[in-house]
Amino acid sequence: MRRSIAREMMDDDETIGTPAQWRQSLGDLARINLWLGGWHALRSELERLPEPPSAIVDVATGGADLPERVLAYLARRGRHASCVAVDRSARILGLAQMMRAGNGQLTFVQADARALPFADRSFDVATCNLALHHFDPPDATRVLRELARVGRSVIVNDLRRSWIAWAFARVVFPFFTSNPFTRNDGPISVRRAYTPSELELLARNAGWHRIDVRKQPGYRMTLAGGVVR
Repeated sequence: MRRSIAREMMDDDETIGTPAQWRQSLGDLARINLWLGGWHALRSELERLPEPPSAIVDVATGGADLPERVLAYLARRGRHASCVAVDRSARILGLAQMMRAGNGQLTFVQADARALPFADRSFDVATCNLALHHFDPPDATRVLRELARVGRSVIVNDLRRSWIAWAFARVVFPFFTSNPFTRNDGPISVRRAYTPSELELLARNAGWHRIDVRKQPGYRMTLAGGVVR
């Protein structure tokens, strides 16, 4: 399957839809992460880190459901951590703040994933979940370079492109939600996703020294490593 360059509705989040529709869509993504492999993939990579992180940045955070799960997971293991949740969209970021209200360990920052406003190695780990497929290769390379610049370690968690994954999304999503954005974007997301070999090449082009790409359940994959030359 050739990678698609079709736009998702979420790429136009500032110009279409109502706040209620976007909040529902972000809730759908949280359920997808919980039930269809996103949280499992991220947790498996967190468990591989030499030690639990204390300072985290989550880039292209969306509804910030996974950062909140990470913080709760670390707290259960006795690690007090904080997370900066970054998104380019003021609208999405505002909804995320409302949805995660009361979590004092989360800070929200509006910024471009390709030019993060943080010093080198500011965080123990930089994460990017279900977002890299929104970027075409040149921009995806820039995002990976920025993640490795600001994080001592990096975890990227995204969809894995295949015909089977696309067919699954086409069949399941109409039953999963009534939200027009989620139903439209699910199959497109799969077609825009990278393959494991493509993801490894992007990391090499971004100058990463450590590169580990792993297939994960739920048509997911993870990229872990970092350290820019």
